[in-house]
Amino acid sequence: MGFWTAIGRRAAHFMRRTQFDRELDEEIRFHLDTRIEELEKDGLTHADAVMQAQKEFGSRLRTAEESREPWRFQWLEDLFVDLRYAVRSFGRSPVFALTAIGCLALGIAANTLIFSLVNTILLRALPYPNADRLAMVRFTPPNEPDQKFGSNSGTYFFIREHNRVFERMGGLRLTSFSIAADRSDGDPTRAWVLGGWVSPGLTDTMGVSPILGRWFAKADDSLNVVISYGLWQRMFGGSPDVLGKKLILDLAVASIVGVMPAGYQTLNPDIDFWRLQTDENLANALRSPNRVFNLFARLKPGVTIEQAQADMSSLAGPLGEQYEMNRGWNIKVESLREAYVGHLRLPLLVFQGAVLILLLIACANVAGLLLAQANTRQKELAVRTALGSTRARVVRQLLAESLLLSLMGGLAGVALGWAGLEMFKTLAPSVLPGGIRLTMDLLVLGFGLMLSLATGLIFGTLPAVHISRPDLMGILRESSRSTTGGAFRQRLRGAFVVSQVALALILLIGAGLLTHSLLRLNMAQPGFSPHGLVTFQVPFSRTLYRGAGNTPTGGLQVEMTPKFNVLTERVRDQVANIPGVEAVTFAMTPPLGGAPRRFPFSKDGQILGSAEQEAWTAEWYPIGAGYFQTLKIPLIRGREFNLQDSSSSVPVALINETMAQRFFRSEDPVGKRIQTGLLYDSPREIVGVVGDVRQDRYQYSPQPQIYVPHGQLPAKMDMSMSFDVLVATYILRTNLDPAAVIPSLRKTVAAVDSSQAVTNVFTVEQYAAGQLQDLRHYAALLSIFGGISILLSFIGLFGIMAHAVSQRTNEIGIRVALGATSGAVMALIARQGFALVGFGMLLGVGASYALTRVLGRFLWGVSATDPLTFLVVLLAMAAVASIACYLPARRALKIDPIIALRLE
Repeated sequence: MGFWTAIGRRAAHFMRRTQFDRELDEEIRFHLDTRIEELEKDGLTHADAVMQAQKEFGSRLRTAEESREPWRFQWLEDLFVDLRYAVRSFGRSPVFALTAIGCLALGIAANTLIFSLVNTILLRALPYPNADRLAMVRFTPPNEPDQKFGSNSGTYFFIREHNRVFERMGGLRLTSFSIAADRSDGDPTRAWVLGGWVSPGLTDTMGVSPILGRWFAKADDSLNVVISYGLWQRMFGGSPDVLGKKLILDLAVASIVGVMPAGYQTLNPDIDFWRLQTDENLANALRSPNRVFNLFARLKPGVTIEQAQADMSSLAGPLGEQYEMNRGWNIKVESLREAYVGHLRLPLLVFQGAVLILLLIACANVAGLLLAQANTRQKELAVRTALGSTRARVVRQLLAESLLLSLMGGLAGVALGWAGLEMFKTLAPSVLPGGIRLTMDLLVLGFGLMLSLATGLIFGTLPAVHISRPDLMGILRESSRSTTGGAFRQRLRGAFVVSQVALALILLIGAGLLTHSLLRLNMAQPGFSPHGLVTFQVPFSRTLYRGAGNTPTGGLQVEMTPKFNVLTERVRDQVANIPGVEAVTFAMTPPLGGAPRRFPFSKDGQILGSAEQEAWTAEWYPIGAGYFQTLKIPLIRGREFNLQDSSSSVPVALINETMAQRFFRSEDPVGKRIQTGLLYDSPREIVGVVGDVRQDRYQYSPQPQIYVPHGQLPAKMDMSMSFDVLVATYILRTNLDPAAVIPSLRKTVAAVDSSQAVTNVFTVEQYAAGQLQDLRHYAALLSIFGGISILLSFIGLFGIMAHAVSQRTNEIGIRVALGATSGAVMALIARQGFALVGFGMLLGVGASYALTRVLGRFLWGVSATDPLTFLVVLLAMAAVASIACYLPARRALKIDPIIALRLE
């Protein structure tokens, strides 16, 4: 008989075993009746014939069992029997069952939630054909391997021509555009969107085609665009006749030739359209110093990332000789997944480790509960053993109960995990990279199932093996007194409590370190008053500059028209007239809204060596009049800028206090002249010193800062710089609720120039909160896990102490009868609990000292072994342990010594 035929027959029997048993019984009865008739024909009486037939036939029950054996899944039927018995057992102890299921559900829910994140971000395939062959080529400066930059078009051409590992390559340059749909109603409402200039080979590299229309052809130019699925829906309502429609850009009107599928992204998920930049156009700035070009590549079949890295490393030297900007720089090849979400790998792995620790705590807790439950079942197990049950059979029954507990906990945990996932998507969407849809798929459900089975074996095996070895004579002889369950069992439960305390301490200390960092960051002053500040950006049209050839270093150069300064000043003056606005100014960078540009500088006439040039750099802020009054940045000495500081007056600058102390020391910087590295910038006279400002809340110390009047910017500049300058950031201070002022901003700007868009309207406090949101989410998650762990530890410690009190009822009663005081009884009980907690704390501190170092990159102003955090967490754990010990000890004081003596 074939294997699968046998399996099929057994499955058929299992599905209709009631009918099979009835037919088997009829067959046995038929054989007996036939033999009885034969014996009666031989002359026996009916009674003798029945007796003789039954004697010859043997046990009907054994025969039936032997007949069923070839047809049965014995282990499956026994498992069903064990599970039915387990359900009845849980019904007799509902508190135990619900507590165990609840503990497991919390641990499995946390693991399911975090694994959903890991699966979505780190494991799920990217939405590109053969995505494992997609890579990005980046460039790292000397001695700074963690920083990764793009390059210029000359570098793109060099690598494309000289590499031996890439099947295709493409380039992308991100830039923002003011666009509007060409509507028949004549209302071209403008929007400020992110766009991408792309080389011809990008879509072939990514391997994704438009869902409508086509990608760029060789004959196309920059007047054709491909739009994103999101822009298609927002601006054109998903109309299928979008192809051929016009987009009004700053300098041209472009035709839509394609629509990309939903979820398609190239480096940034917010890109709304792509424009073609031909090789001929790219060749105009081969030696541009601006690293704005991002390189994508598709590996040849069979080529690994490591092989591609080796090939790029061999090109780093020749590339530096060809293009000076790459001299000394390294080339870094990383997978597209790593480029997109690599920064989330460490946080996700840290949290996956944290929830595994939480699950171990839950397993230890349930194992302790099983050992406690065993004391109430000692007689039951002893009787079953005395009646012939083997030890293996008892272990199997106990493991079946453990697996049922774990599966029920797993089902509840997956349900809780799904609810937590939905809550996470609502409360912390910024943690997810753009374009990623967080879902709980079959892999996550399978993970939850396997985790449930694994936990059942982990927490069930050791208690089952130990419980299955009862002292038959001792248990069956004992009176109504409770048994101690054996010293080994007590030590085992103690070990479970110690492990729970140690593991919980690791999570609590990790959460404490992140929370301590968050508190320090919130207490750190940015150097200005953010309350009441509102910012918005006006991206002025690119018609406000004109091409002016190339810069000395090979980049594209433009010249700003005088109209630009007129418009920026006019918008500021109109915004100042809005009711509730106390002051208004403008700048190139929002306060706490992003990293400013940095430039080298020197004192007028000073010649710096190469080593000094790296140190003599400062943050650079072009600002409008009233900037320091609006932000309430203190003036230390000298004067602020005023309306007379224009392009026709002497170039001036202000510096911050850190720059004055670091580079001028005992000198008074006011009146001194400095020269910045900005192209075409003239030497500037320092007219004042202002207080330090932190643009990034994670800065440990203030950086040197140079402020220059916006109206004194050089008319000619690098095109890349002009893109930043044209986006003016207006900052206003209001004495009203900022939400009351915001609606008036768009109307005010439209009154100055109806073609200008208003975008990125935020309060400065929102910018400040945005810089800390990741740390806030990390601290909140780890604090939740830490809170669950301490709850589980409390349950475990309380359980063992309550059990110890119940086991020592007689002893405590006798001690009280002999004159023991309440304090002595309390100390007797608490001593046992604090010994376990103290040992667990000792192990937990040692483990935390080693493990919390992985949090180092997330901490600010706090070391990974911060003594204050360790002390606070230890005190909190001691307080929880005190409560867990006090409650059972108080119960011990209520023991009546008379009753205890009667039991003796």
